[in-house]
Amino acid sequence: MSYAIGRRFEHLIKDKLRAAGFEARRVVLSGRQTPGQITDILNADLVVEERFYGKAKTTKAKKYVSFPENEILELERGQQDFLVFNFKRTPPFVVIRFKDFLDLLRMWKEKPQKEG
Repeated sequence: MSYAIGRRFEHLIKDKLRAAGFEARRVVLSGRQTPGQITDILNADLVVEERFYGKAKTTKAKKYVSFPENEILELERGQQDFLVFNFKRTPPFVVIRFKDFLDLLRMWKEKPQKEG
């Protein structure tokens, strides 16, 4: 995918997060890092509330999706908190660690239910 398409997707996600009331920013040039190079560019595409770090990837619609191994390893190691992805012309989806998913479920379960 082209750099411009990826950049537009990162801006789209940043704007959606801001519209939902979160402080969010896109990390400029995050995808232009050379692997193994020491750099002052944050290894994330998006930063939410200056606390949560994530990558944003967009791909052409295919029968199966595969994630780059590096992004999955970063999630597993705790170097990223989430991965947002979409297929061309689909809404975004989020991948998180299962333990983080369980934490979300616990928070939702504890939240008071709204009555009908």
